[in-house]
Amino acid sequence: MANKRRPKKTKPPYRRYGPGVANKNGASENDGTYQYGNDSDEDEETEAEASATTVVKKNIDINEKDEDSSSQLWPISQFQKIDVLKIAIINEKIKNGEIIEFPVNFNDSRVKTNSPIFPIELFYIIFKFQDRTNPKYLRLSKLFYQLYSPILYERPILDSHNFFSFVETITSKKKYGSLVRFLDLSPIIQSGKNSYVSKVLRRCSPSLEVFVAPQTSFGFAPLVSLRSCNKIKVLDLGLVSETVNLKELFYSIRNAKELTHLSFPRSSISCEDYQITEWPPNLWYLRLSGGITDDFLINSKFPNTISRLEFAHCPQIKEFAIYNFLSKFGDTLTHLSIQYPMPGLSETAMDFLFTYCPNLKFLQITVDYCSRFLFAEDLLPHLPNGKERPLRTLWIESSGGLGQSSKIHPDDLIIALMENRLPCLKNVRITSKLGWDLHNEDVETLADLLEEKDGGLFLNYY
Repeated sequence: MANKRRPKKTKPPYRRYGPGVANKNGASENDGTYQYGNDSDEDEETEAEASATTVVKKNIDINEKDEDSSSQLWPISQFQKIDVLKIAIINEKIKNGEIIEFPVNFNDSRVKTNSPIFPIELFYIIFKFQDRTNPKYLRLSKLFYQLYSPILYERPILDSHNFFSFVETITSKKKYGSLVRFLDLSPIIQSGKNSYVSKVLRRCSPSLEVFVAPQTSFGFAPLVSLRSCNKIKVLDLGLVSETVNLKELFYSIRNAKELTHLSFPRSSISCEDYQITEWPPNLWYLRLSGGITDDFLINSKFPNTISRLEFAHCPQIKEFAIYNFLSKFGDTLTHLSIQYPMPGLSETAMDFLFTYCPNLKFLQITVDYCSRFLFAEDLLPHLPNGKERPLRTLWIESSGGLGQSSKIHPDDLIIALMENRLPCLKNVRITSKLGWDLHNEDVETLADLLEEKDGGLFLNYY
């Protein structure tokens, strides 16, 4: 007679990992599988356990069949991960239509031995698109060190604290210097000596594409090292306070055929041999500043590819030189910026901008050098053949001097918008130094007109 008071045996509700159940041929199926139940009640296996075991057996059979047809790169991951890898590489056509080049040779035997289940190419893509780099990933393994070091040195984040360590690293190990493509030394103030900057440029010259010079110390030695940077595309010397000879600068970039962005130093010396100056053929962004003269602006043979032009800190330039330049290249300009200070310009010098530059999409103008007639009907006429003026963004700056706040009124822009002389204008940014009252009815009307075009009126307090 059974003891009814004896408690019944219950199965544990959790999964028990352990050796698998042998199949009919006696082969063990215990690799990476699990089963439900306990050791004593093998006869009480439920239907759910049987179905789970069946699924595991099917997966194992598929693995055994695909062993010979597996990928050479990833012998552990065999079906879905290969498809994901192909899709990730094919769809990875980013930035200028170029496919990512992996710095690790995955056919190497050292990489094949302990290949992880997750493809290394996807690790590289994930690391590539992180906002900030972290050197701690270098300590994971030798494979991750090879994988992450090009990402870490491609765009180094430098300041006065780690600049000397960076110079020592690329000096002792030259291979790291060839990995640098974007070099921003703008945070370096007192630490960037000419010898250090020259050494950094020389070590990073094989792959350097973007270079922002430090605020001090960019003399003759860095200019000499700049000659070997043949792949450079962006050269920004706008922060350099040291005197730079423009003749030496043009001689240093004569072989930079891929240069597209050039910013002059604000303390440059005027170039006398401007007629024989060779400009980069693919230049489309130019920022003029420093000691350039009217003769330089009029007689230099600028390339026809320039579409973005900025004037800043040019004390010797007069308005007739600017209009002479705009008469030649004004039709090709889409972005124009005239910043303060420009002491050679009068209070209404830039009122004729729109007559010389009909294709502007962006305009940054300082109210010190223009008036309300900039938006008048005579100086802002309709374009011929019914073409709409493409100006979309307008920035109005001011030095904050006396009498500058009354030169341009919101009504001037409202009338130009209502008469459809600026049909594409959507965004207007003004400075607080203009003194416009945001609660004024005219300002609110201007803001409503811009909001109807999915734009707005923005106030800058700087």
